[in-house]
Amino acid sequence: LVSKSEKRQIYQYLLKEGTLVVRKDTGLPRHQDIPVPNLKIMMICKSLKSRGLIEEKFNWQWFYYYLNEKGILAMCEYLGLPSNIRPDIYKAPAVKKPRDDDRPRRTGGFGRGLKKE
Repeated sequence: LVSKSEKRQIYQYLLKEGTLVVRKDTGLPRHQDIPVPNLKIMMICKSLKSRGLIEEKFNWQWFYYYLNEKGILAMCEYLGLPSNIRPDIYKAPAVKKPRDDDRPRRTGGFGRGLKKE
């Protein structure tokens, strides 16, 4: 059986990241990101999938789970958080500022060289 604390850890991770990658190996003592046995994570994700809270993709012995909108609301409700919380995958990435240094830039490419006139 899965304890409430383990279930809470899985739900918190899912809500924070929005995705979960699980190796199809029931013998692993621990998941690579969450300190919970891999089998328990697989069973929790199977349950969430059957309730329509996450989407599943399977490739090369790895399960890829994605939290959908219904799942976000259910996780917020279970964890007692406000419903306006969004996972990291829904947030816009930080915009990188261009560098304003006085370094000379190379012209031309690596292929045919500079154009000669």
